[in-house]
Amino acid sequence: MLHVRTEDFIAAPPERVWAVLSDFGSYAAWNPLLLEARGRLEVGARVVMRAYPPGGPAWWAMRFTATLVRVESPGALEWTGGVPGVLQGRHFFHLTSEGGGTRLVHGEAFRGAATALFGATRVEAIRSAYAAMNRALAERVRA
Repeated sequence: MLHVRTEDFIAAPPERVWAVLSDFGSYAAWNPLLLEARGRLEVGARVVMRAYPPGGPAWWAMRFTATLVRVESPGALEWTGGVPGVLQGRHFFHLTSEGGGTRLVHGEAFRGAATALFGATRVEAIRSAYAAMNRALAERVRA
């Protein structure tokens, strides 16, 4: 299993961060990684997403369907997706109240044969893309 994890502090309460993170319809307006998310915000829902591939060409956005496996307002959002045995991921956002703001832990656990092809450069590209999304989320919350 391969883990990618980022952590940031957002100077706003978890409820405000959650309001932005859980508004799939607005992702195109602020999110540099996930350009689109369409679906219901409930456990078991299938959500169609479109994303830039971290470290890949900016002109190629991939479309995939994820299944929401954890939806806990305002504390956690998680989904899974991929091809069993080849490459599967469990993407997560965890929000905790900290000093009048929010501690955001954002990342993904990958498994499958294709993880053997993830070198240090690819892993860093994914981490950097997640960190950029964290910054964009913080900016959107402040707006």
